[in-house]
Amino acid sequence: MKNILYFLLLLTVLATGCKKDPAPALLAVYPDFGPPETLVTFEGSNLANIISLKFSDQVVNFNTAFNSENALLFRIPNNIPLGEHIVTIETEGGSVTTNFTVTKEPPEIFSIFPESASEGEEITIYGEHFFEPVDLWFHDSIKAEITLLMDDSLKVIVPEGAQKGFLSMWANGGHTYSPVRFFSTNTILVNDFDGNGVRSNTESWIFEGFVNENGSNAVQNANPDPFEGNFLKLTGTDDLEIGWLGGAASNSQDVDVFETFDITADANNALIEMEINSNGSEVTHVILVLLERDGSTNDFTHTFKIDWEGWRKVSFPLNRFKDLGGIIIDPQKVKTIKVHLNNSENSNLLLEANIDNIRIVEIL
Repeated sequence: MKNILYFLLLLTVLATGCKKDPAPALLAVYPDFGPPETLVTFEGSNLANIISLKFSDQVVNFNTAFNSENALLFRIPNNIPLGEHIVTIETEGGSVTTNFTVTKEPPEIFSIFPESASEGEEITIYGEHFFEPVDLWFHDSIKAEITLLMDDSLKVIVPEGAQKGFLSMWANGGHTYSPVRFFSTNTILVNDFDGNGVRSNTESWIFEGFVNENGSNAVQNANPDPFEGNFLKLTGTDDLEIGWLGGAASNSQDVDVFETFDITADANNALIEMEINSNGSEVTHVILVLLERDGSTNDFTHTFKIDWEGWRKVSFPLNRFKDLGGIIIDPQKVKTIKVHLNNSENSNLLLEANIDNIRIVEIL
């Protein structure tokens, strides 16, 4: 009887000693890609007694303080090669594998220039960690053609159908969005003074007041160096001390003759833009004047000072153009653009404004 009891006890001990730990299992990996130093979480079961953790047979050390029955937390070491890896977790009960991709740093977009453009135009995105493969999307749905790629910038062509919204980028290190919205636009070129635009015939422009230029000498290609090609020059001094010197108008004031610019946007979503240069004059103020066809006979004006060196693009929404009664111009009725000089500082110095690429921009 005593021998039988000893035999049964031995069987129990042997059975207990031979019982194998259950195999580990993984339910979730977060994230499943990232650069070195990324904190990774493996969630599952039977993860308490890990013998080894390997990335493609390369052993990874981890702190057991961040290891429990149901989770393992660790950081990707710096010596793990970039690319896809099979990760193996081995315990006394067996092993389990999963996939992880070691990437470069995640991308970040700092700025877009310009922040508005038309279909087919090129824009530049500035940032960092633009590591291949890189894809740039407008509004998460329209993929753009990348024409130039560097680690900290890229150039893309605005695709057909792009409208107002954020840009999104997928790069080697992950995904990011632009910090500002991009605005897709429709550009109506008024005159580039090189023969292009809806008011390209400069000789037909009307020159008013006391400026030195007229239809035969207003288009220049030097002094200052051109922004590109030819430009419109307006100069004069306020010898009569009346403030207003006059300037150039894109066409006659006869509202029955000249067509509108076919603007469809409202005053909040339409802008007038141009490149402008004072050629060193520090006292030049410019009055932009818009006129309506089949609408008000009043001038709608906006005044600004040219107080910078060289050429600069200026852009003004049409909701800034108001008459003396405070009424905002109707963009769909705009038929004339005037650029005039004004001696706002009561100076006897020469005023000068050089203008190129007058255009109206609609935000879509």
